[in-house]
Amino acid sequence: MASPDPALAGAAAVALTGLAEAYRPRPVTSLMPWRFPNRLVKPYVVTARGRSWDDEMVASARVTAARQLEFDDAMGALGLGVVVLHLGDEGVSLVVQSWAKDFQSRLSLFSGLEVDDLRPAPTGVAPSVWELEVLTHERSSYVHHILNAEVDVESWLDDALDTRPAPKLDGIPSGT
Repeated sequence: MASPDPALAGAAAVALTGLAEAYRPRPVTSLMPWRFPNRLVKPYVVTARGRSWDDEMVASARVTAARQLEFDDAMGALGLGVVVLHLGDEGVSLVVQSWAKDFQSRLSLFSGLEVDDLRPAPTGVAPSVWELEVLTHERSSYVHHILNAEVDVESWLDDALDTRPAPKLDGIPSGT
């Protein structure tokens, strides 16, 4: 490992090394778009190792997200949004992003131990590195399909991030 900058010596260097050694990518699953009156949403699920999700969890997250999106609409959102349900090691988080006027976005975070007890996250909490992976993709998708194109909403909806491992098709089939 390269030696860190002297400004980051001691405890900071140890902390960064520990983070780097512990980091593992997490699969991102894109879901079918949610179509509401006057609003389109691209939902995602991010899962830590050993965590799984089901339709009930997504439905519960959708209720929380829909309430936030209605508020965002009242605050000037443009009808396009992104939702990230993240099932982490120590709890659940939900990121709701709405694209708004003047090239801005509205970002709201919720957290809880389970999907059915999501509450607004404490002030100062920001998206995790895994959630930011989705938001980074979505920022690029928005610029490419909405701002730099002829407002191609269908292409924006189709441009979804999915990082799940591809099934291996060249192995010996099981169960035969």
